[in-house]
Amino acid sequence: MQPGESGRLNARDRVAFRFRVAGALVGLAVIAWAFATSSWGNEWVIALLVVLTFGGAVAYHILTSVVRCPSCTNRVANWHVSSVDADRKLFLCGKCGTSAYLKEGFFWQKDWSG
Repeated sequence: MQPGESGRLNARDRVAFRFRVAGALVGLAVIAWAFATSSWGNEWVIALLVVLTFGGAVAYHILTSVVRCPSCTNRVANWHVSSVDADRKLFLCGKCGTSAYLKEGFFWQKDWSG
């Protein structure tokens, strides 16, 4: 990609999607295990679910908020949480002027936010 162009960060989109699916599967597995073993009374199980839920959300936000510019490999961050109507997360490189974007998560956002 040439400086000043705009393009999608496909590799980061794939990593973010895999992270989201893996997190959901691990969370569901812990919930199924807790139901199967009747471990809901144990405070460690509740703590594990809280850590998975909030830690996963924070890790996912960091994963989708800090990227490398595809032209100059400068680190670019966009910490904003996009509106419901947004269809992508835009990253503007201050060094070379390239803009890149992520699409992962936004089709889910529209489906679930109403």
